[in-house]
Amino acid sequence: MGYDMEGAVNIKFLLYVYEMMAGLKINFNKSEVIMINDEGNSGQAYAELFNCQIGLFPIKYLGVPVSPSKLHVVDWLPLIDKSLKRLDVWKGGCMSIAGRSTLISASLNNSPIYHMSVYLLPKIVVERLDKIRRSFFWQGGGTKKKYHLVKWEKICKSKKKGGLGIKNLRKMNISLLSKWWWKLENEKGLWQDIIRYKYLKKDTIHSVTHKLSDSSVWYDMLKVGEIYLQGRTVFLNGKYSRGSPHCRNILNKN
Repeated sequence: MGYDMEGAVNIKFLLYVYEMMAGLKINFNKSEVIMINDEGNSGQAYAELFNCQIGLFPIKYLGVPVSPSKLHVVDWLPLIDKSLKRLDVWKGGCMSIAGRSTLISASLNNSPIYHMSVYLLPKIVVERLDKIRRSFFWQGGGTKKKYHLVKWEKICKSKKKGGLGIKNLRKMNISLLSKWWWKLENEKGLWQDIIRYKYLKKDTIHSVTHKLSDSSVWYDMLKVGEIYLQGRTVFLNGKYSRGSPHCRNILNKN
């Protein structure tokens, strides 16, 4: 809402009513007021009304950072730190290469899965996560450097193709985001209706393009959309249009 102190007072009154009806107590000391485009510095007035602190974006929802603007690399540092904490030195030092491979597949691959289901991770973040996985695989969590006898790209291939079946994070990220395109195209629901109303309107998934007003999440979706549509032949505006031949380049972009 805009600057509406009377409306804020009514909201606080409703919260007090909720406390009396539910028998629950709202801890305003652990609550935050987060403003979007607070040009008039009205956040302080709201914080004093609710007796809470002023918060900043990005916020965390179910462990995933959320922000109205594009996330920066520094916002992904907690994800990188989380992956580092999972790699205690004693774990790698007491394991064989087969054991490390199993731990990477079972634990490290799943650590960023919720983030990759929403955002297209920046290239530098994927590289840092892969560096952690490579070091753990070859060095076992120790500080002494060891030779990497096989390229990481080959290790990330399936076992049928000569690899160890460790997931390629970039391809996994694209696959998870492509799932939303498939659901948008093949399923019906509330969020599909919202996306069609906000972003598609007169467009289709084959013709929609990036606009300056698009959110960062939708912009990432559009990048992956080129890969999702790769190889298709679509009849648009009286002409045949195939999937973008440049979509494979998205694999190496932010």
